[in-house]
Amino acid sequence: MSDPTTEGYTVSAAEIEGMVRNLCAYALGEPDPLQRYADLTHQQVLFDGIVAAIQLARGRALADLVVSGMPVEQVAAKTNLATVPRVRKLISVAGETERVKAAAAAAKPKKAKAAPVAEPPEPDPESEPSPEPEPEPRSAVAPTPVAESGKRMLTAAEREALGLPVDGPRPAAAKRGVAARFSRRRAGSGRAR
Repeated sequence: MSDPTTEGYTVSAAEIEGMVRNLCAYALGEPDPLQRYADLTHQQVLFDGIVAAIQLARGRALADLVVSGMPVEQVAAKTNLATVPRVRKLISVAGETERVKAAAAAAKPKKAKAAPVAEPPEPDPESEPSPEPEPEPRSAVAPTPVAESGKRMLTAAEREALGLPVDGPRPAAAKRGVAARFSRRRAGSGRAR
């Protein structure tokens, strides 16, 4: 069960045993051995799918880092992946290679052809030249209009997977209902209605 992209991260046998007990308690408590085997096999396949989904999410996170401007070498160092090929592998597995390439191409400054320089006209000796104000230097990077908060919007697929409306936020009344239920629970009034 060795994955080179998770080197350096370890878990103890007790952590694994505890998670198995928590996640598979119903199947482990099944008295019929054949049914217990079937349930545990189903859960193993389910967890293999979860591992694959986590690997995709890790690849998307790496792609987000690279697209945000962090060099791949720095991503490898900061994420404990250690090598650029491991970073690229996870990005590739997540299907984010094209997005990363497009961002890298957009980040590279394009070489502009030099426009022919027109000779300035000879100054008229009888008239005094008027001083022209110097233009302000342009910065190489345009300022970002919105401060980054580290938060992001959920995609339609993520919203659907979470059972949220795909096309927008929940109605305010539904939000108030959920908040009211939680506040009643905190107040100790018993069960939710």
